[in-house]
Amino acid sequence: MGAVYEGGHLPFPMPNRPFAISQEWRDLTFMHWKVDPERLQTHLPDGLDIDLFEGEAYVGVIPFIMKNVRPRRLPAVPGISTFAEFNVRTYVVKDGQAGVFFLTLDAKSLVTCIHAPRAYGLAYRYAKAKVKRQGDTLQWQSRRSSDGAQLRGTSAAKGSIQSAEAGSLEHFLFERYCLYTEHKGCLRRAYVYHQPWAFQDGDVTLEVNSLLESYDMGLDVHAPDLIHISKGLPVKTWPIEVAERIDVNDQRDFLFLDGDCGLCHRLATFIDKRLGKGKQLGYRPILHEDAQRIIQTLPSKLRDADSVYLIRNGTPYIRSAAGIRCVLYMRWYYKMWFPLLWLIPLPLRNIGYRLIAKYRHKFFKRPTECLFRVD
Repeated sequence: MGAVYEGGHLPFPMPNRPFAISQEWRDLTFMHWKVDPERLQTHLPDGLDIDLFEGEAYVGVIPFIMKNVRPRRLPAVPGISTFAEFNVRTYVVKDGQAGVFFLTLDAKSLVTCIHAPRAYGLAYRYAKAKVKRQGDTLQWQSRRSSDGAQLRGTSAAKGSIQSAEAGSLEHFLFERYCLYTEHKGCLRRAYVYHQPWAFQDGDVTLEVNSLLESYDMGLDVHAPDLIHISKGLPVKTWPIEVAERIDVNDQRDFLFLDGDCGLCHRLATFIDKRLGKGKQLGYRPILHEDAQRIIQTLPSKLRDADSVYLIRNGTPYIRSAAGIRCVLYMRWYYKMWFPLLWLIPLPLRNIGYRLIAKYRHKFFKRPTECLFRVD
């Protein structure tokens, strides 16, 4: 169990498991434009709704420095962990949880541009980018390697440092604590923790902005409607998870089983009576509306599987991969078997799973009612 990240500023709780990545976001220039929601919606994956403030949609362009990016418990690596990033983002909502969706993230980091799309589904693209501070002025420029899309300009803060008041436009734009992405055909969510933003109003001179212009939203890309500058803050991010939830406030993992299978009923009750201290696991029959709502959002190869499903830390597992992970919720003398079971090659484990699944109704009486816990 990781540290508890909480605060009155959070609109929803952070996951009760360790974060994955620690980083700092520094020397940020926030430029925002009002945008036609219909033109914006074409750039979003299915399942996400545009989040509106007083009927208006917004798109943002943010050049900044990603500093000391590193996995939990590991040190930052000189020359790798700090780099310039320029992103285009908008504001979305899923089941009442407001977040950010990135149209692109251009970064001067080959490691990030290779790893993040594979691990998170984030649209990272390599660019020759830099952000430089000269006194009170930030100079930033980026040129994407693949197609030459650019952002170049300068910005400077003005006025006093402020924080966003609840209900204000600044609060709507700044105080976002999760991001959404589409990964392997499935809508995913990743939680993001930080303290409330401190920022100033700002002035901007935009020389080139083909980065935003390439999305053809009908905007004057050289004249943002809102400009803010922030020195930044430290950030923790969690791994991506399936965005669809049984309940947005229920952070339990869930096991979906065949409600018409005697073996599945025995498995659920066996696990439930032997849960380890502090472990929580929810159960649903596969045909239950809660289970189906999540299963229907999964990639087709998972959605169409005739299988038990385990949603663990937001990641879906099926067949033997789901089965062997059930021991991780149980007391230590069951949990200790997981490494040995994992060493069995997946194809062999799945052969065994399919044989058991094929003949399960012959050896285990079909239940007349659901016997395992559904809460």
